[in-house]
Amino acid sequence: MKRGRHWIVLQLLTVAVVTTTAAGRQVAPAGETWHLVDQHWYTIHMGGQKAGWLMQTVESDGSRYRTGSESHLTIGRGPAVIDVEIRSSFVETHSGEPVMMRLVQKMAMEPVDAEWRFTPDHVVHTWRQGGRETIEERPLPATPWLTPMAVRRYWVNRRDAGAQEITYNTLDPQSGLETVSFTHESLGSETIELAGERLEVTIWKTTTNILPMAIIQKYADRGHLVYEEVRVPALGTMVTRLSTKDEALAPGEAPELLIKTFVTPSRPIRRPQAARKATLRLRAGEGALPQLPTAGAQRVERGDDGTSTLYIDIDRNQDASDEESGDQAYLASSAMIGAADEAVLALVVKALSGAGDDPGDRAEAMRAFVHTYVSEKGLDTAFATASETAKTRAGDCSEHAVLLCAMLRADQIPARVAIGLIYAESFLQRRDIFGWHMWTQGLIDGRWVDLDATLPRRYHAGHVLTATASFSDGGLGAELASMLQLIGNLEIDVVEVEY
Repeated sequence: MKRGRHWIVLQLLTVAVVTTTAAGRQVAPAGETWHLVDQHWYTIHMGGQKAGWLMQTVESDGSRYRTGSESHLTIGRGPAVIDVEIRSSFVETHSGEPVMMRLVQKMAMEPVDAEWRFTPDHVVHTWRQGGRETIEERPLPATPWLTPMAVRRYWVNRRDAGAQEITYNTLDPQSGLETVSFTHESLGSETIELAGERLEVTIWKTTTNILPMAIIQKYADRGHLVYEEVRVPALGTMVTRLSTKDEALAPGEAPELLIKTFVTPSRPIRRPQAARKATLRLRAGEGALPQLPTAGAQRVERGDDGTSTLYIDIDRNQDASDEESGDQAYLASSAMIGAADEAVLALVVKALSGAGDDPGDRAEAMRAFVHTYVSEKGLDTAFATASETAKTRAGDCSEHAVLLCAMLRADQIPARVAIGLIYAESFLQRRDIFGWHMWTQGLIDGRWVDLDATLPRRYHAGHVLTATASFSDGGLGAELASMLQLIGNLEIDVVEVEY
């Protein structure tokens, strides 16, 4: 039983929609000798095309285990081809006490390296990028949880005892210190053919608090994955299959995923840049529509028929809750939102030259600055941090959003990243569509104000907000999983637009 595979879906999603080995392999410090106990290679296919590979290992030094995971994904985003590499590791004692977990992800030019070291009463969180290092103390997770090897032992014991349902909590470096809950429901067993041999496997339907859909998994006797599939509407079925190393590392086809996520509304929106109010009605193609946020310019009313009506008014922003107003995560510097980075601070000084003291005016000055500062606009960058974007001046909507978020926080304006869709009259040779998008929200005078740095103007009513994220832990953010419920499963009626 291995952790971390559910995050491959989010990796694919982030690369494809909102947007070679990073930093080299880990080397054991002097005096440490790790011996390989277990290793498995997998191919990853999306919609029938090979998207990448996954390698998972277990090592031991006699008193500790180190479980590792490394994945490489290659995805098409319109005319661009994006490579993303993510490595994680977890060190624990043989008795199941956590020692350290680490995540290295390369989403752009500079890899982000995050590390969590466990002490009896707190966690030391360190993240590094481009020669910069930040260290902070974090509280231990409040929810009881199991380390990866403890999960494997528990899962195998419960399965061998005939359990039809197995549940537990664990940690995964890609979700930071937020516990991940797993539930495995037995679907029986079968005999499959693998590499010319017949193999008995057990079949499980797996759900987590991270992904909004079920995953079908098949495991061999020792508890290692043999096969996994999850269906993502519009993008197709994602299959992870046990393979040889040569099969896993063979070149793939870079499946194009971005265009498949576009939503064609009931009718076009004319002059969207000038739209100040809009009424949109949303429904899910399958299942229930998740609760959409009332925040910023958007107010949501749920109907008895399963639809949600969005009232968007860019001149009337919604009040922030007391909890949001007091949340220090919206002012914090993190790996993704480097509000304390010197390069970001220097941009704030430039952007605010002559801006005055009014927070709204300062936020708009920074938004307009980022719009012109990110001069190399395109789809070639998957998901760069604010610190990297401050140096490269390159990226698409996500780079604009995180850089502006960092600048707002540096100026002591609470800020977060908004996730949703934006209307486009023309994009990638498609006309009159909604495409997945990111922008920024600043907390100004007690209200969340939408700020889209990709636009020449502050904002327009052709936006649909589906989630917000603080990115406080440096990972992709569990909030991105909300997109999976909606991609390829969303219908949008344009009821009314005012200018």
